[in-house]
Amino acid sequence: MENWPILLTQAIVIIILLLLIVYLMRQKRIIRLEKRFEDFALISVHDKEKSFFDGVSEWLWKQIHKAAKILNKSAFLKKYATRYEKHIKYEDKDSISGMDYIAIKFLVGIAFVIFNILTFMFQVINMSPFSFLISFLIGFFVPDIFINIEYQKKRKRVEEDLLKAIIIMNNSFKSGRNIMQAVQIVKEELDGPISDEFKKIYLDMTYGLSIEVVFDRFYNRVKLDDAKYITSSLTLLNKTGGNIVKVFGTIERSFFDKKKLKQEMQSLTAASIFVFRTLCVLPILFILAIYILNPNYFVPMFTTSLGRMILILVILLYVLYIMVIKKVLKVKI
Repeated sequence: MENWPILLTQAIVIIILLLLIVYLMRQKRIIRLEKRFEDFALISVHDKEKSFFDGVSEWLWKQIHKAAKILNKSAFLKKYATRYEKHIKYEDKDSISGMDYIAIKFLVGIAFVIFNILTFMFQVINMSPFSFLISFLIGFFVPDIFINIEYQKKRKRVEEDLLKAIIIMNNSFKSGRNIMQAVQIVKEELDGPISDEFKKIYLDMTYGLSIEVVFDRFYNRVKLDDAKYITSSLTLLNKTGGNIVKVFGTIERSFFDKKKLKQEMQSLTAASIFVFRTLCVLPILFILAIYILNPNYFVPMFTTSLGRMILILVILLYVLYIMVIKKVLKVKI
């Protein structure tokens, strides 16, 4: 019974986690019911009651802002934070900064270190500074995965709605409006990420930036070839002169033809992509099935030097296979 303090700590942690899981499940059920009946309920405009999750969210953002103020003293982190400014929505530009993202990364890294400590407590083994460093680095870069996923979703939405924006702008030019009025109409008529981007474009134009600079900043935020094409066209138009209605008419036809061709290519390659995704998932399902039937089957892969070499080779071949097939299936229009 020498390890009774550790066992007691483990029991307390398990009880706390179970109670937290039960509470979160109840709150999730309450929120689901509220969303189901909110369209049929009368809510007072003077209702200031906050839910548990709203309170937790406010507290977390306070800690993030405090950490951001401390980290803001570093010149290196200031420069590093600029790459996250493109992820900030127009509505949040006054409340969130790029340094807040760095603060989130640091806090998640610290949370992973704490989780690592708890893991060592459960396994009853010695701790090492190297494991803490690895845990912090994993936690530090984990938010980037979710940020990139959201960024790719945003890019896809912007790419899909960019043709609508060009059509609206072209119709505005035909009715005699200037480019600033056309941008204002787009930001008011459309919604989603494309509206957010045109709000930023309109804000940049009100600050007196030139059109080519404004749309170049737009391209740097979304990294789309279509946005680069618009930027190049506007830059050339601004330097050499010309009819903006004809230029945007050409851009509109080009985008429409490109979108039509892309939809046709997606229809032709849909079966191949489905087969590719199925073949990517099958080896993982096969390994899981074997592990469930015989958990000791893969033990030599981790305990012997030959097994580790084979494991590394298999992983490399699997990753190489995915990269090659994706490269073959990707059609650039």
